[in-house]
Amino acid sequence: MSHATARIAVLATMLALLCLFVSPTRAHAFAGDWSLSGSFERTTTPSFASGFNPNDLDQLVATYDNRAKQFSLQLSFFEVPSRGDLQVAFGTSQQDGSCAADTLQLMITARDLLATREVVEAERYWVAGQERYTFAYTWPGTGWVYLGFEAWRSQHHWSKPGAWAYRNITHIVTEPDTSQYERSATLERSGVDSSLVSVAQLASSATTMRWTFGSPLLSGVVADCVELYVPSRNAPFVITSPVAPAPPTPSPVDAPATAPPAGTDEVDLTEIVVTAVRRGTKIDLHLLGGDAAQIGIRVRRASRTIDFRSRITLRNQPLTVRSVSVRFSDGAEWSDWERVLVR
Repeated sequence: MSHATARIAVLATMLALLCLFVSPTRAHAFAGDWSLSGSFERTTTPSFASGFNPNDLDQLVATYDNRAKQFSLQLSFFEVPSRGDLQVAFGTSQQDGSCAADTLQLMITARDLLATREVVEAERYWVAGQERYTFAYTWPGTGWVYLGFEAWRSQHHWSKPGAWAYRNITHIVTEPDTSQYERSATLERSGVDSSLVSVAQLASSATTMRWTFGSPLLSGVVADCVELYVPSRNAPFVITSPVAPAPPTPSPVDAPATAPPAGTDEVDLTEIVVTAVRRGTKIDLHLLGGDAAQIGIRVRRASRTIDFRSRITLRNQPLTVRSVSVRFSDGAEWSDWERVLVR
């Protein structure tokens, strides 16, 4: 082997060893990890305020690390959002296309940060007049007026009249910081008491916000859909994962086809307006407008179906329950699930 060939062989071996030591470690995905993301098109929905809603969501990215027991959320907006509360709920997709958003609940609030600064102001004040007696006829200075020699004192009498003057006063002013503010995200997990809090300080011009939560009690979190409620927008932003359709249930051969009786008006289930109000451990549901045969109610993962009525009371509901899902039936078909916030 020639010297040139030997040198090439040695260089090739050294290069291979160098690549072996400096090649980056490959990232490994662990069992139970998941991520959820989505982008939204900005539209003008019916609103009493013209134009776009400043709270319109641009992108949402959520990641869960099962090994580290850590959950992270990033929200991006088209413009600087208002300081109103944001509600984000993660859950699992249902066969009917809805999201049982009761796995992770986040409430995001904002507050101003205070800043102090010095303010120098000119203050006008009154300087009282003065009297002075001297043995020598010596002028005391600017502003003094000679009043004569007083024999009984054997002294010269001087007077300085009162006058207005100015002086600088320094004040410490505490006021909201216009350059930054603070957002706190409170996370609750279904079945776990208390909550986790993540605080972020954001620039007043920021349109992206991020939070990270870590706890051993975040083990085994499973979610594939999310609902996000923002101020001044009635409907939530929703991201869902497709669910495989359930196998059809065979109907008996002899079962007659069901059809609404002739002459019966169809019930418009979309006209029913539902509000939920908390009273201690009770939640009152008020149903206004429209009519239905039955109502389905789902709180967290428990659901039931009852006859329709205008007022329903749910008892023994934990204070962590912040929403109730409802749907209606006219006796033949069911409406989509609607998530109602508890006020």
